[in-house]
Amino acid sequence: MTTPVVDSQPSPSLADALPGEIRLAHFSDIHLTVRRLGWTWRDLFSKRATGWLNLKLFGRGARFREAPQVTEALMAELRSRPLDRLVFSGDASMMAFETELAYAAEQLGVGRPDQAPGLAVPGNHDAYTRRAVRQGNFESYFAPWQVGEREGDETYPFAQKVGEYWLIGVNSARPRIASWDASGRVGKPQRQRLERLLSRLGPGRRILVTHYPLFTETGRLEPLVRRLRDWKEVLRIAREYDVALWLNGHRHRGYYLPANEDLPFPLICVGSATQRNRWSYNEYRIQERNLRAIRRVFDPLARQYTDGGSFSLQLASAAD
Repeated sequence: MTTPVVDSQPSPSLADALPGEIRLAHFSDIHLTVRRLGWTWRDLFSKRATGWLNLKLFGRGARFREAPQVTEALMAELRSRPLDRLVFSGDASMMAFETELAYAAEQLGVGRPDQAPGLAVPGNHDAYTRRAVRQGNFESYFAPWQVGEREGDETYPFAQKVGEYWLIGVNSARPRIASWDASGRVGKPQRQRLERLLSRLGPGRRILVTHYPLFTETGRLEPLVRRLRDWKEVLRIAREYDVALWLNGHRHRGYYLPANEDLPFPLICVGSATQRNRWSYNEYRIQERNLRAIRRVFDPLARQYTDGGSFSLQLASAAD
């Protein structure tokens, strides 16, 4: 596969909208937690026990120590920008405790009338245990960001129309028992619903939003314990039903891949919005097939965001 090209051109202004243009803010992997988690005896025998050790003893907590303050600055910034949609690609929490997800939704202003509407899908840390998934806490607290067209009563996938574009939220997060297993899977039932949903959507380019990438920044698959397990099947569906762009999180350092012989559409991994020294989000202007992106980076001294570079991509078209 071709390697991504780093674009060093000056950041374009987002002041004036072009005809037919939409503006998206894409952020991910904020990993918020709280002091009073709400432990039960079952949690002591689950993945949460090793997750807590990783958080407290092995560095993860230190990397996200400033996450609440950074998230507050992020949302203040987003409320000041002229945006059509906020796109969140998962990992709101550390261990999918209800207390964490409630706090994350509050910090992100989910459902607030004074900010742009949102689209949200869970990450693997939001589906940390089977019990957390059964309780459906992510879906409960992020429900205002999951409004859209869907197949039947299942939450995923769902589609939102933004201008002349469709944003399609797909859940690729699955609970895993082993502490070292951070892999994902869309699963056959959801893939079937995705095909039916894509087959009946009206005109408009399709942008798929999920937690997991198809490929890394080098164009390779992630290790088995971190990859999207059914990537081949999902890629086939995305190709067949003319997905024009793939947006994801999961990997905490952002990158992008242009379309190439193995990838029929561009892919953008936004990275983590709150991890120390990687804290950033992307802002996209999309008109027809043209995407211009600004990477906005948090400055811990100024406590605000500044431009951190830009890049441009061509979305795939049905004729490609």
